[in-house]
Amino acid sequence: MNEEETENFVPDKKPDPQPKETERREFIAKAVSIVAGGAIVSIPIGTGLATLVAPLFKEGQGGVKIRLASVEDLPLGGPPKLYQVVAERTDAWTKYPEKPLGSVFLRRKQGGEIEAFNSSCPHAGCSVGYRSKEDEYYCPCHESIFNLDGSRGDPCVSPRGLDSLEVDEERLGEGDVWVTFRNFAAGIEEKKAI
Repeated sequence: MNEEETENFVPDKKPDPQPKETERREFIAKAVSIVAGGAIVSIPIGTGLATLVAPLFKEGQGGVKIRLASVEDLPLGGPPKLYQVVAERTDAWTKYPEKPLGSVFLRRKQGGEIEAFNSSCPHAGCSVGYRSKEDEYYCPCHESIFNLDGSRGDPCVSPRGLDSLEVDEERLGEGDVWVTFRNFAAGIEEKKAI
């Protein structure tokens, strides 16, 4: 070797294990940061997404609570009276202004109990009326008869009797008739809210 080569000569060294260990630690630190950051960010994103899609999975069977009459409006043992249900409706993210949702027959029985029936026929959804002469509910679409208690009369093609509705007993004590209005699937034996 000449003098110039000697000056630039670097003896063979074993690779230093320290740089690989440092690289490994940096990689692990970066990986942990990414995982932790992803977890932290996913919580608000998941919450926001759940809030956004929640109305799509919300069951619509809650109904609409609405005041239809005072107890005094219904004579004891008298005939049923038909009341229109007009209310705001919310469907997923859309709020609709007040509009007719259906109608309800109310009747105050001899014992003072209030009965409420949805006026839609469970057979095909036609509008049921009350015939005072016969003291029965009647659906003109398929000539079905329903007894005063809502059960199927004769003849009746409906798979079930009239759909009863929940009356708020607590508010009855205050003199008001509040009903939870719901519509039900037509054409099936099961009373299934829609």
